[in-house]
Amino acid sequence: MASIALLLALPVACAGPEAEKAIFVALETTSVKAQQSDGQFDTSTTSEPKPSDQNANQETETAPTTEAVTPSITTTTFETRPWTLLAGGDVLLDRTEPEGIDPFDKVEPGLDSAEVAIVNLEMAITERGEPYDKEFVFRAPGSAALTLAGAGIDVVSIANNHILDYGPEGLSDTISVLDEVGILRPGAGSNNAQAYAPRVMTLGNGVRIAFVAATAVVPGGFAATAERPGVADAKWAVPRVLAAVRAAAASNDVVVVSVHWGIERETCPNQDQRDLAAELIEAGASLILGHHPHVLQPIETFDRTVIAYSLGNFAWHPRYGITGDTGVLEITFDGPYIEGYRFHPHVLDYRGGATPILSGERYDRIVDVIEGRCEQHDPEPPTTTEVLGDPALDETPSTTTG
Repeated sequence: MASIALLLALPVACAGPEAEKAIFVALETTSVKAQQSDGQFDTSTTSEPKPSDQNANQETETAPTTEAVTPSITTTTFETRPWTLLAGGDVLLDRTEPEGIDPFDKVEPGLDSAEVAIVNLEMAITERGEPYDKEFVFRAPGSAALTLAGAGIDVVSIANNHILDYGPEGLSDTISVLDEVGILRPGAGSNNAQAYAPRVMTLGNGVRIAFVAATAVVPGGFAATAERPGVADAKWAVPRVLAAVRAAAASNDVVVVSVHWGIERETCPNQDQRDLAAELIEAGASLILGHHPHVLQPIETFDRTVIAYSLGNFAWHPRYGITGDTGVLEITFDGPYIEGYRFHPHVLDYRGGATPILSGERYDRIVDVIEGRCEQHDPEPPTTTEVLGDPALDETPSTTTG
C-alpha cells in the first residue's frame, strides 16, 4: 500500500531550542516479552558496550612475567536486533463497543504485526462513577479492553483529558481491566508516583522499552497528587515529567513519550509543543507521540528522535473531512536505534474505524500535513454542534475543559 517513508540518514532538525543527542545504551537482560518468545529474536544476554566502557570487551591473555607477552584482543560481534513499533492516535470506543464493532480490523499494517503497538485511550473503560461536569464525557464497557488487546495493542496512554470523565472509580476500573488483559498503561494512577512512573516492556530480543505519558490538557482536579488519583501533568509539572524521562533513559534502551498537547483542529504544532518536544529530547526521549488536536500534524526528526506532533483520530465517531484523516506510524528500530519511519495514510470509515487509502485528495492532504505543509489545511473553527454527514463541515466539537 502507499505510504510516506523516511530513513534517518539525513535527520531533519526540529524547530525550537537545540537539544543534546539522546544516548542509547543496550542493557544486559534476560527477560522477554511473552508475546515475542517465538524464536525470531536473539535472546542472549550479550549487551552493547556503554560509551564509558570501551575496554570492557578487550580480553588480554595472562602469561608468566619471564616471557614476552603479546596481548590478544577479542572483538565481540553483536547480532542485529530489528523490531517495529506501530502507533495510532486517539481511540474512542463508546459507540463501536456496545454495537460489537471492531474499528481496527481494516488497519494496515495490522497492529498485531509489530513487536509493539501503542495508541491514546481517550475514554474510561468503566460502567461506574459519576460523570465529570463538562460537555463531553466518554466511556466504554469492560469488553473494550478485550477489543484493544485483540487488535494487537500493547500499550495505551491514559494521560489525557478524558480518562477521569467518570471520576476515580472510572480510572480505577480502567487500570484494572487493562492490567487484566496485559496492556501497559502509562500516564495516570492512584497517586502521582504511579502516574509519572515509566512502564517498561522487554522484547524477546533483549531491548528494554520504557513508556512515559503525560498531558498538557488538564481539567480541574485531573492532575494526580500524593493523595489523589489522576494524570501525569505536562502543563504545570513539566519538571516532574522530564525527571521521569531522564530516569527511564538511565535504565532502559528506548524511551517512548506519549503526550497529550496542542490545540484542537490546528494542523500545525504550536510553540509550546515544540518547546516541550525539545525538552523531552534533551531528557532522553527516543520517540515522541502526540495527540489531542483531533487532526494530523507534521512528523519531524531531530538527530535519531522522531516527533509525531499529532496522530489524529484513530478510532472515533465517523468523520468525513480533515478530522477523519489519520494513519499508522511505523517506526523501524535496530536494537535501541531508530532506523527510519513510514506513515501509512488512512481515513475513518462509516463506523469510525481507520481504513487505508492509496490516492486522492485526502491522501494528498495527509501527505502535505505529515511533511510539514500544514498551514493551508487548518479547518475553520466550528460554529454549530457536531455534524457527521456533511463532508464540507466535518465539525468536531472541542473536548477540552479548562
